[in-house]
Formats: sequence, structure tokens, C-alpha cells
Amino acid sequence: MEESEYKVVWPLGRIASEPVSLKPRPTDLTGLTLCELSDYGFRAEEIFPLVREKLSVLYPGVKFIEYSNFGNIHGTREVEIIAGLAEKLREYGCDVVISGVGG
Repeated sequence: MEESEYKVVWPLGRIASEPVSLKPRPTDLTGLTLCELSDYGFRAEEIFPLVREKLSVLYPGVKFIEYSNFGNIHGTREVEIIAGLAEKLREYGCDVVISGVGG
């Protein structure tokens, strides 16, 4: 069997933006505002209520902004929704985002 030879190239493009410093993750959710993001799949209508119920017991005073307030982040209006997402998260006073639940 003949061996093949391949050129190796860097699979990533050039960095197009400056790195952003992230806030440290909270160690306690008590009293924080949690915003839910969903693609309206993966049983979100079942899973998010369970998450809310459990976290409310574990962290008194936690506040939830339900995914229905943001719209489908992977739907037909995805570009529009994502473009306004940072502003909307600030508007709701979001401390933490919950995204990608289900299974």
C-alpha cells in the first residue's frame, strides 16, 4: 500500500476580534436573576420548569426570566434575536444565563 502525503494547514482563521474579559462565575445563585434561552426544542417546556423548581428551593430569592421573553434563539428570527440579546439581558438585569437544557 502506497503512503499518501498531505500538506498540513492551520484549521482556524485569524482572530477577528479582541478577547473579552468574562465576569467570574457566581458561587451562589441566591437573589440573582437567571435568564433562560431556548431553541424551543429538547423539551424546554418540560425541563425549564423543573430547573426553576429545584433552583428556587436551593437558592432563596432567585428570580427567573423565562425563555419565552427572548424568543427562539435558533429559529427563523435567530439573527434578529441574537443581535438584540445583550441589550435584552441587560434590560432584565440578568446575572446568569441558562441555555441548552433538555435531552
